[in-house]
Amino acid sequence: MGGAIADKLIEQEHEVVGLARSSEAADALRRKGVKAHRGEVGDLSQWVDRAGEADAVVFAWLAPDSDAFRDMDIAAVRAVLARLTGSGKAFVYVTGSLGTGDTGPDVEVDVDTPDNPPAFLRWRSDLEAEIRRSSHSGVRSVVVRAPMVYGRTDGFVARSLLAEVKTSGRTHYVGAGDNLLAFVHVEDLATLCARALQAAPAGALYLAANGESLSFRDFAMRASSALGAGGAVASLSLQTALAVMGPFAEALTYSQRLSSAAAEQGLGWRPTMHGVDAELRSLGAVMRS
Repeated sequence: MGGAIADKLIEQEHEVVGLARSSEAADALRRKGVKAHRGEVGDLSQWVDRAGEADAVVFAWLAPDSDAFRDMDIAAVRAVLARLTGSGKAFVYVTGSLGTGDTGPDVEVDVDTPDNPPAFLRWRSDLEAEIRRSSHSGVRSVVVRAPMVYGRTDGFVARSLLAEVKTSGRTHYVGAGDNLLAFVHVEDLATLCARALQAAPAGALYLAANGESLSFRDFAMRASSALGAGGAVASLSLQTALAVMGPFAEALTYSQRLSSAAAEQGLGWRPTMHGVDAELRSLGAVMRS
């Protein structure tokens, strides 16, 4: 996500500085036209002052160690907000859509729906509310929630699907697999984040969803076919999935039907990129190459 957002901002002729964990990451940023600033998210002394000097901050990252993510995320967000207090500068926090919770299969929800996150992510819903409240302290704070992000034949979804087919010859879903998944292409997400950075009102919340809904089972079957596994799929019981994936497995039983009306009406955002099937075909080409 961060790479796509940086590309979009550079395309719009912004000067972009990116935090790089390693010399390899720094080189990759420079090749994109991004100025690299070396540092670890968890070591606030390495980068928070530099972030405070920027005209705006976009926060989109994932810790290599998921066990450390919660504490590092909270500490980093609070440190940046403290630097930006009273400045009127934008702070865009890009996160997942699980704070919205299980919407069920029949009702499409937007940002006015009360949060109902899974227990293991209640902290992040609380943090998002804290970010939005910082608008009262002179920060133009914005939260963008994204469901399953695909595109560029990369990212968590792509890597997971490719690994499943390579190791087991099939893809998997959890339980009955009749829960609905929501999606957004990473390029569309980047466009929304850029618009939010430039024009969103303080305290705004947006859902980035392209309107496409597939059951988890249907998605697994399409992925299996596109990746050369002949449509072979298997169900994982929730108990097995919890043992393998941890508490995140619970979220894989949720239905999410998400409306992007707030982003469409407030920022003029419209998803324009191809759907999941085209991405799966691209993944299949990658796998065969």
